[in-house]
Amino acid sequence: MTTPHIRKVPSAAWTVDDLDDLPDDGYRYEIFDGSLLVSPPAAMPHIAATVLLRDALHAQAPAHFKMIEGVGVFPDQRNFYIPDLVVAHVEVLKSRDRGIKPTDVLLAIEVVSPSNPSNDLFIKRKVYAQFDIPEYWVVDRRDLSLLVFRLADGSEYDLAAKVHPGDRWQSDWPFPLSIDPDQIFT
Repeated sequence: MTTPHIRKVPSAAWTVDDLDDLPDDGYRYEIFDGSLLVSPPAAMPHIAATVLLRDALHAQAPAHFKMIEGVGVFPDQRNFYIPDLVVAHVEVLKSRDRGIKPTDVLLAIEVVSPSNPSNDLFIKRKVYAQFDIPEYWVVDRRDLSLLVFRLADGSEYDLAAKVHPGDRWQSDWPFPLSIDPDQIFT
């Protein structure tokens, strides 16, 4: 007989420390302003896009940059987000914390979840801009596009590019790179 996991529900807002009471069951647990967000495990197309983009970036990155999947980004105890992929300096791998600070993130990347696209396209876009993450990419499998957002005035992102397979995005941030979305979509 399997014993069910009983989750402790905090009496106040969720905090990063409350995540220790949740099971390691493949679900993604994030905290938005004290509210718990739970996402199911990603489907293979989502995973494939993340892995292929990670590999494309890794092939072009200088050694002191790392592409990190599934790391938590938290500015405080009431907020904890897990981008699909972040680009950061290698030094963050030495951290003993549950995750990394937004100031360590050079680029945050989300692959749009079909079950809740507004989370990646609007909510996280707004939050990452408030965290001062310089650049935010959204991989959207629905129209096979890569959306590149850049921090404009310190509080919101501007759309810098919308790139489709066959087009090539070139940038110097966070390092010189060239990406064709055809490398991402299988």
